[in-house]
Amino acid sequence: MSNHNTTTDRRDALVQGSEAQAVRTSHPPQPPSVTQRLQNRSARTALPDRVAMWIGLRLMLWGTRPVQGRAADADLHERHLERELLKRQQELDLIRAWGGLHGTQFGR
Repeated sequence: MSNHNTTTDRRDALVQGSEAQAVRTSHPPQPPSVTQRLQNRSARTALPDRVAMWIGLRLMLWGTRPVQGRAADADLHERHLERELLKRQQELDLIRAWGGLHGTQFGR
């Protein structure tokens, strides 16, 4: 019977030892100074990164600027009107050609 108690005692000691080991390794203690510094630290980007982001923002804004302001818009509008006029003239020529084939006069 004493043999049975020794085995049980060893098993209990192993279980208690492994539980104690699990508790010790699950949350390792940290020095209070590290914890204090991490809690009081404000999020801050490094100076070279901030400068690079500032330059990148300026370049992006510079790249999306209008080419020549209102003059470019007026030029685009003028080209659009010229294309529309050319398209209407081509339609009119097509109608005249079609009418010439059938012996009727459209637009004259």
